[in-house]
Amino acid sequence: MTDEGLQSDDALQPDEPSTAPAEEQGTGALDFPVDVERPDETAEDYSLTELLAVTAAKEIADGELAFIGVGMSLISGVLAKHTHAPDCQLVTESGYIGACPPGVVQSISDTVLGVDALVATNQLQIFTDNQRGLFDVGIIGAGQIDRHGNTNSTVVTGDDASYEHPKVRLPGAGGSTDIMTSCGRSIVMMRQQRRAFTTDLDYRTAPGHLDGNEDREDAGFRGGGPAAVITDMAVFRFDDEGEMVLSATHPGVDVDEVRETVQWDLQVAKEVTTTPEPTRGELAVLRTIDPTDTVLRGSDYIYEVEFDEWSERVMEHWKTLQDQ
Repeated sequence: MTDEGLQSDDALQPDEPSTAPAEEQGTGALDFPVDVERPDETAEDYSLTELLAVTAAKEIADGELAFIGVGMSLISGVLAKHTHAPDCQLVTESGYIGACPPGVVQSISDTVLGVDALVATNQLQIFTDNQRGLFDVGIIGAGQIDRHGNTNSTVVTGDDASYEHPKVRLPGAGGSTDIMTSCGRSIVMMRQQRRAFTTDLDYRTAPGHLDGNEDREDAGFRGGGPAAVITDMAVFRFDDEGEMVLSATHPGVDVDEVRETVQWDLQVAKEVTTTPEPTRGELAVLRTIDPTDTVLRGSDYIYEVEFDEWSERVMEHWKTLQDQ
């Protein structure tokens, strides 16, 4: 890492970024659907991935329509619905609205995504509704991001490659472009790396706040754009000019460590908070959603057992959530 472009704390006193919906919610005790001792106490042992899942879940407010995918965004959405946001409605690009999937799925077309759905429609209808501005929040991933929240999930070219022959071919846009242009606000989840937090995207897949100021409005985008970026080191929000601001660091991470992973002169909030650690109750729900550690803890359990044992364990845990 280098110290290129770093500023002193005294020089970084921007306006405070917009407040996240999660910060507007009450902090009363939650009624968890799983039986766990001292559910409101901080968990003693959790993975970084579990911390990110809990942090992202808190971005979904009760009563909201949340456009989610699979993997981490699905787990965060299901966690929100089983904890602080029971009246949020989860939306998947495969066509389900108001579902409560019992856990991890293998693809966006998995029929498990439709468990208890209020509506089962199709992809065209979902994206049409999104473009009409009906969804409050969407969660996406990205390979690169710039200071205004524009993202790249298409290609990494480096200095001597091209779109046709890239250095790395990323998964592609998926629904990220539609989410970033049309959802009320967007949440980006990604790894914190200097090469990923770049001054120049190799490809702009999804528009954030473009070049700042009123660019999104001038472009005719209905949605509000990125509201938060959640990484394995920190949480960022955006100021009134559409520029990223460091808002919180995860436990054990300091501000200078985050600065070193960003290519531009990073703005820092006047008061940088520490991300709340998961509670014992939140962790118990997470591990019920993903009982075989397919996403959360990166174990090899799924490769070490026969299908019958795997499916029995999954169904036992999923039934806990369905029977609440």
